[in-house]
Amino acid sequence: MRPYIFVLFAFIFLTSAAMAQYKPFLFTMTPTGVGNSFAHYDAAYGQHTFEPFGADNVEQNLGLQAGLGENFSLAGYFGLALGNGSSSTTEQGEFIANLLKAGNMPVDFSAGLGFRHEYSGTDVLLGGFILGRQFNSSALYGNLLLEKAFAANRDDIDLTTTIGFSQRLSSSINVGIEAVGQDLEGFWTPDESEGGAVIFVGPSSSIYFPGTNLNLVIGGGPIIRATYSSRTSSALRDLPTNGENGFVIRTMLCLGL
Repeated sequence: MRPYIFVLFAFIFLTSAAMAQYKPFLFTMTPTGVGNSFAHYDAAYGQHTFEPFGADNVEQNLGLQAGLGENFSLAGYFGLALGNGSSSTTEQGEFIANLLKAGNMPVDFSAGLGFRHEYSGTDVLLGGFILGRQFNSSALYGNLLLEKAFAANRDDIDLTTTIGFSQRLSSSINVGIEAVGQDLEGFWTPDESEGGAVIFVGPSSSIYFPGTNLNLVIGGGPIIRATYSSRTSSALRDLPTNGENGFVIRTMLCLGL
């Protein structure tokens, strides 16, 4: 684990808010005003996966997201992938600014800037946006992430979108659905350099344990290769040339801070 990630995590712990609410989504990020501050442990198993799912076979993540005052937050994680008798690690950190809040505006709108060191060893610059709103009994949010990988055989810019809807069933249970798309430029670029566009769609459930600061999110579903390109790269999401689809099952245990 790289030293700067230790510094990031320590800083988040020291500056995190005292109260917490539930986290409604597995893959869709919300502003800290919705999820507030939390640490999370993720465990996942998948085949033919892509970011933000991580590596094939077994993956574990340890992460944090915390508010810095009313308008800013930090998020980061450390990931460990296990499979085929080997292991690899990844780290990511982001700084996020809340530009609009639904209390005074129709929607929440945030922008972020970050950095990822991928399992493959490639460094990636991140820029993203969060748009959505928390309603009385539901939440609808979308993420747009732009990635610039510092590797010769990667796209100039990779585009990832995530959309999540969550509906409250009771005071402690929410259910919903999430959709994630990666390398979507494959829909208009036939020679997309990382195998083409891939899409995930699946249900999720968020369970809050009354009297505690614990929140469990469970979900999963199929990973579908929507377009095909014969070009490949070292990116983790690179799919085999036989065009196989995949799947992922993921759980996230959150501790409010």
